[in-house]
Amino acid sequence: MKYAVLGYNTINIGDDIQSFVASTLVDVSYIVMRDDYEKVYDFSGRRCNLEEPIKLIMNGWFMHNPDWKTGNDQIKFPIHNSLITPVFVSTCLSKDVPNLYSASCLDFYKTFGPVLCRDSATLRKLEAEGVAAEFFGCLTQLLEVESVPVNPAHQKKYSESTIYIDCPKAFRKRRWGQKTFSFQHYSKDLASLNPRERIRRAGDRLSAYRYAKKIYTGRLHAFLPCRAMGLDVEYVGDLNYRVQDLVNVSPQKSRLRERFLERLLVT
Repeated sequence: MKYAVLGYNTINIGDDIQSFVASTLVDVSYIVMRDDYEKVYDFSGRRCNLEEPIKLIMNGWFMHNPDWKTGNDQIKFPIHNSLITPVFVSTCLSKDVPNLYSASCLDFYKTFGPVLCRDSATLRKLEAEGVAAEFFGCLTQLLEVESVPVNPAHQKKYSESTIYIDCPKAFRKRRWGQKTFSFQHYSKDLASLNPRERIRRAGDRLSAYRYAKKIYTGRLHAFLPCRAMGLDVEYVGDLNYRVQDLVNVSPQKSRLRERFLERLLVT
């Protein structure tokens, strides 16, 4: 069986960091767009037609839509393609999107369950609807520093630095005279890249972070992979329902990896 990761057309590189980490855990052959599963790319970045069965790792937040609070009519979900078997692991199904809990979606989750949830809000919602589910957390917690690209230019530039990621208040309070850098995870130019280019950029961004002496961030998908790499990172963002279950507890990576591989095999 071949594997696929999610692709995105958002302006948030945190989405692609999740897919990058998934690609370090299994041999990936395809990228399937989260918001339109009919758009498929091979892992070199070329648009293609899916002609063989795949398992799609569903580690992400569902869903993105300009009108996401009232519906997701522009998004093709659930997946109606017999060649795609979804692997619900590290999945966050927004409690604020009613369409994600429609009868057709609930049947979809039940068919391909159990759902290994990224957050307890998703877990509680699914259990209330009779869907087999368990808490898993985020796949980015399984990142190994050896899986991140080595970039000599980044090493030269960012070694012994303090990096601030989407935390402007903390950046303004930085100590002058230190070697500091500020990054943002939202960038409009991401939307113009194909999904493979985005995943490469995510890996390159993590390559910059890996050399820092200290990191402060308000982004979950900066904090979790940096902590997983063994970096000195501090979360200074909002502890909302998608974050609070993950920031305060560091998981046992070996057990989490074992459960992930079990889930892949039984689906």
